[in-house]
Amino acid sequence: MKIIKLNPIFLLTLILFGCGTTSSKTPSPQNQVKLESIGEKTPNPEGLRHFMDGQMMMNQGDFAMAILEFQQALELDPGVGAIHTSIAESYWNLGKPDMAEKHLNIAIGLDPSDEQALQMLADQYILQKKYEAAQQPFNQLHKLKPDDAKYIIALAELEKVKQNISGAIQLYLEAFDLDPSRLELLETGGRLALQNKDFIQAQSIFKRLTFLDPDQPKYMGMYIDLIMNSKNYKEGIDALKSMNAEYGDSPDRTAQMGLLMYRAGQKEEALGLLETAIEATPENPNYYFPLFDLYMDNNNYEKASKVADKLVSNFPEDWRGYYSRSLVYLEDKNPGNVITLLEPVSDTFNKIYSIQYLLGLSHNQLKQFEDAQKYFSKALTIRPDSPNVLHSMAILYDEVKEWDKSDKIYLRLIKTDSTDAQAFNNYAYSLVERNQELKKALTLAKKAIALEPENASYLDTIGWIYFKLDNHEKAQAYIELSVKINGENAIVLEHLGDVLMKIQKTDDAMDYYKRALSLDKNNVRLINKASPE
Repeated sequence: MKIIKLNPIFLLTLILFGCGTTSSKTPSPQNQVKLESIGEKTPNPEGLRHFMDGQMMMNQGDFAMAILEFQQALELDPGVGAIHTSIAESYWNLGKPDMAEKHLNIAIGLDPSDEQALQMLADQYILQKKYEAAQQPFNQLHKLKPDDAKYIIALAELEKVKQNISGAIQLYLEAFDLDPSRLELLETGGRLALQNKDFIQAQSIFKRLTFLDPDQPKYMGMYIDLIMNSKNYKEGIDALKSMNAEYGDSPDRTAQMGLLMYRAGQKEEALGLLETAIEATPENPNYYFPLFDLYMDNNNYEKASKVADKLVSNFPEDWRGYYSRSLVYLEDKNPGNVITLLEPVSDTFNKIYSIQYLLGLSHNQLKQFEDAQKYFSKALTIRPDSPNVLHSMAILYDEVKEWDKSDKIYLRLIKTDSTDAQAFNNYAYSLVERNQELKKALTLAKKAIALEPENASYLDTIGWIYFKLDNHEKAQAYIELSVKINGENAIVLEHLGDVLMKIQKTDDAMDYYKRALSLDKNNVRLINKASPE
């Protein structure tokens, strides 16, 4: 193995991520330096001849003969560190790292400022993956040349290997301060801060990068994501305003500012900025989505649908447009249109979870259970542990009375997440609707209530279980509380009517049946209850 002197940061990268072999006949770029070093000592002429012969042998790959020549040179010039360095290089190429290390340490002992020997020793430690040992020569090199960024970078890489991420970050920042043209050093520090979950430091670093390279969208994108995470929207807005003042307006900054203002609750300003950004660069689909979200949040479904329609027509290869349009259809309670829109592209987007899931959801709403199961299964193939799909499939199996399958899903959900209140509640409601294992259903419902005590649906479930257990007082209390929280659910209103009818409060029961019927006008069961005559 022929040693080639490498930049420490490059060598570290090579070792950590793989390296190839090098030719034993490749001359070492250190040889000229060694000769100059020998010359500076006014060597014994015979010793110099042996040294030069040794260099020639080493360059020819005859390392054993090279060592013999160097040793003869050393006998004539015993205090020359460069000779020890050459011997070390030859031993290393012969696969004798211990002997190489011994002679490098002798060279460093003769001259602690021997940069060549220190760097070779550090490189050899790295090749042997002795990262702790490599730190000492790199520290010495850094002291010798404190303004040379490459040694700081090498130390930073060693800190990464040791999993001292905070130490690595500080060293990268220090290296960047020495060489501000190398933005990749600052970026590496920022990404390490993210890895270390130090979002405050990451946000600060990516903010610097955004100002240093305003035309690089990845820096601003990362900075805005971190602002969203910290919810410090004002800082982000102020930073973007400052950038616009310094560099001039840009559609990307305008759109990002609109998004931040939207998150900060400044919806009117956000609306104007996002619409401006789209007018300036209609070919960028990323500006449409925050505008779509804003319209949806404001319940302006007409404008939201127009934005989604533009996405579908202008960017047919982007699944997000179809997804956005489907959300509007679902808000309009029109699952049939979702199916009409998505089924022709379901194979094109067969790896997109959201497309498959919405198709399953829409078929399920239309009680097309076989098709719903097909698309839910596709979505589950993409995300095997998706709680949304698992919950939807469990409800589907309840609908078709395949309770063995639904029970398995509920138990899986509860085992996976003991705080999944929906799983506890739905399992309880499934049991009570079957009129089976009511005590178990009550236990499950109590867990759901403990997790979400003000959830109207969960209050109705436990109330309905108490009704089935003939505890009408508790049934009435829980279901009335559910109605108080949400009085627009036909099933809950019907349940309260049934409880009141059971305790012979007929007039009150009829009022609730009629309220339920007004919400579910074609429900035959409610028609019969509300008009018994």
